[in-house]
Amino acid sequence: MESQSSRPQRKRALQACDFCHARGLKCRRLPMTNPQPPEISHDCLTCIGYGMQCTMNRPVRKRGRKPAAPSGQTQTRTQTDSRPSDFKSPDCTRRLIEIYRDTMYQCYFPFLSENDLEVRWANGTPRADETSYMLLMALCAVSAQSLTLKAVFDSELLGDVNVHDSDTYFAEAVSHIPTRVPGSHDLDYLRTFGLLAVYSLRSGNKSDLHRYLGLCHALIAQHGFQNESYWDCSISLAEVDDRRRLFWCVYRLEIHSASVLGHIIRLPEAQVSVQYPRITPAMKRETQAWTAGWDYITDLFRLMEYAILNLRQQNHPKAVFTTFHDRPSPNALLESLSRLKTNKPFILRVLSQPHDEFQSNRCRYMAVQITCTEALVNIMALLHCHAPVSDVIKVAEDFLNEISEASLIMFKVASSQIIQQLLGADWCRI
Repeated sequence: MESQSSRPQRKRALQACDFCHARGLKCRRLPMTNPQPPEISHDCLTCIGYGMQCTMNRPVRKRGRKPAAPSGQTQTRTQTDSRPSDFKSPDCTRRLIEIYRDTMYQCYFPFLSENDLEVRWANGTPRADETSYMLLMALCAVSAQSLTLKAVFDSELLGDVNVHDSDTYFAEAVSHIPTRVPGSHDLDYLRTFGLLAVYSLRSGNKSDLHRYLGLCHALIAQHGFQNESYWDCSISLAEVDDRRRLFWCVYRLEIHSASVLGHIIRLPEAQVSVQYPRITPAMKRETQAWTAGWDYITDLFRLMEYAILNLRQQNHPKAVFTTFHDRPSPNALLESLSRLKTNKPFILRVLSQPHDEFQSNRCRYMAVQITCTEALVNIMALLHCHAPVSDVIKVAEDFLNEISEASLIMFKVASSQIIQQLLGADWCRI
């Protein structure tokens, strides 16, 4: 082994001249052993070969490694660069909560009570290991979809549309779902799965839709949520109403997706023993109208369930157990719909008329949704009765004439849900 003294000493590379440095050429200096005239003492062989004047006029910079930044600054910079946006910030989540209350809560799926929306996340974002955090992310995912489509009643909530990515919130919520169906009676799991199912339906992802609807059904079956007698007797009346509305939200989502996608109905109302949320004198008239309208539409969805079943049974007349195969008469659906319209609460009859008390966005939207759902059930009942095509066309024309008076924002907020239901009538005949 050679000693260190015998090793050739490494020489520091000399600074290249301006010409070689600018062109990335090797600066070959003249050997220092050969005495040169003063005028060419700084020339290199490369400059001589190119016939250029060799100069060293550029500023000299300090060599060596640049000093490293403090560890705290480096860590902060790395975290900032790797984070696409502060989607969990209180400002972002608060705006998305307001969008949910402005659109989805008032119009379709009020999975949470209005008071809960105001109070629960008022002090900031919960810890990531809490079910409330998972619920918040699922709610933000649905609201971010509405934000991207600019489907909100209050235009002040739009702000910077590009800040919020619905897929980011969806992935964050999904990442906190337990691998097994939780044994806890925490209803935030059911709310989260319902919101994720809504998100998947609006995104057109059938696989995720069935996954989260399946988790909803699993929780309902595991905890007997379909029967009020299994509920905790110590909860308040307000919480009972919230649970009732939550259950019927899941039911309506199931019937809606069955009418749109043609899948089986896994939550039949014949096995349900849950009442509707109460209408109390303490409520404002506008809240009473909205609650009555929501309950009335739920009745229409229950009729829609039987319409779907009857239309499907027409193409499968052979039953294995004919003794237990009791079908209603073809006119039963039309008669039930007629009775439902006749017994419609008076407050809903004046809902579509100009009235100061009922000019809120959710009441005006409720009137549109009632019109659409009534028309859909009517068309399904006529198809079941093998009514003449002219009768079906007449219902469709009356519906279009009535719905044409609604403002465009109503359909923008509705997104594709109303159109999906109307187009889904053909699925029920398959």
